[in-house]
Amino acid sequence: MVKAKPVKIGEIKFEKKGDALNFMKDMLNKYAPEEKVDENDSKFLSSAILKHPEFEEKIGVGIKHFFVRRADYGTKCFWLERVDGTVARFSYKYCVDC
Repeated sequence: MVKAKPVKIGEIKFEKKGDALNFMKDMLNKYAPEEKVDENDSKFLSSAILKHPEFEEKIGVGIKHFFVRRADYGTKCFWLERVDGTVARFSYKYCVDC
């Protein structure tokens, strides 16, 4: 039997990957498209994005704020706006799987 591997993102430790994914999915679903992510969730996402395999490219010159926007096939995902006004989307799943 394979034992679940804990995942730590920021100050939050999850017993297993699925718990972290569910936490982030719930966070995503509490926002409407084009809604800016609140300060507490932004702090968490700032830690999570550092685990993304392309975090340097995603962050670029620095993050101004996070928001939610529609994605492919009627879904939605997290986006970030950089301090230079450019935007990038990112999959929260990549932040947990890496």
